[in-house]
Amino acid sequence: MTVTLDVRDLCVLFAGPPQRSVIDGSVSALLVDAAMQASLPQGHRVGLPQVTFTVNAGECLAILGASGAGKSSLLRTAAGLQPAAGGSVLVAGRDVTALPPEQRGIVYLHQEPVLFPHLTVMDNVAFPLTVRGMPKREAHRRAFAMLARLRVGELAGNAATALSGGQRHRVALARALCADPAVLLLDEPLSSLDPAVRRDVRAALLQAREVSGAATILVTHDLDDAMAVATHVAAIGPFGDLSVPTAPADLLHAPPTLSVAQLLGVYAELPGVAERDAQGSRFRWIGGVLEAPDAEPGQAVACARSYEVEIHDGGSLDVPALTVVARRDAAHEVVLDLRDAAGATVTVRAPNGTGASVGDVVQVLLRHARLFSIR
Repeated sequence: MTVTLDVRDLCVLFAGPPQRSVIDGSVSALLVDAAMQASLPQGHRVGLPQVTFTVNAGECLAILGASGAGKSSLLRTAAGLQPAAGGSVLVAGRDVTALPPEQRGIVYLHQEPVLFPHLTVMDNVAFPLTVRGMPKREAHRRAFAMLARLRVGELAGNAATALSGGQRHRVALARALCADPAVLLLDEPLSSLDPAVRRDVRAALLQAREVSGAATILVTHDLDDAMAVATHVAAIGPFGDLSVPTAPADLLHAPPTLSVAQLLGVYAELPGVAERDAQGSRFRWIGGVLEAPDAEPGQAVACARSYEVEIHDGGSLDVPALTVVARRDAAHEVVLDLRDAAGATVTVRAPNGTGASVGDVVQVLLRHARLFSIR
């Protein structure tokens, strides 16, 4: 049976008074009418006002958001672990909004895998089956098959307390999948892992998505996690708005708003002015001019990734010369702070291997950038 998760106009609550936006520092001003606000439980406020999306069987929607944006609250609301202030959650066309968690066909996996310490790995994974009354032999057969599919079958007889971090995550995934969920919710399962274990668990999540056929939601603040696992990505903006789910590569190529581009964390932000005259439209910044056919005149920010930037020795291009005032080397790029003759500064990201040093005079060639108007 093909199972689809439909979330429609879901209103997710946060506990406590309004807090400043984690992206732009403003106090959240969600468009919620006074009657709804007055009807909320004591000490609660609207966090995400009208969340709508669909996830089909076998797909994985990654939801990106900064800490405190409401990612975990959204999952907990969909799972029935906290109440919604409005909207609906449908699984395979059945409205489960008013049902208790155990009747929704949804499995929620917390970011820290919790296994029963007194049980073996096999018994942990078989637990969802045995509590439903399945004979122990058949439950163990299915549990071992799932462990094997996630490449930890050899651990079946081990004590749960003897597992490494990556092994615990794989075993917890196997247990979740043995419950045969229609919907699998993953709450930042990679956030506390070191790089080597993180790669291992990413592979497990990808395998889990492929073998389960469940409609899966992964919430994370890490773009690499989303790119590795998800079929679609959406981002929570500064005022609780959720961007339209799109393919990861498409979101990277054309983020819908500046706040989403900032959340992705891979762009240099180049402030400037968009201009339009009889000859066309362009974006002017301290490093030069970029053609921008669709730009609206006014203050704007161009967002460029490191591979779209070329750094040249001063004097080789017909663009303003800039002085390197700081350099920071990262694993896959170089971050340069540049200053023009008038003292204005800007930070650019350049490809790894760029040779500019502090004090050098350089020129910047932008091959491409995404332009956002500032209003």
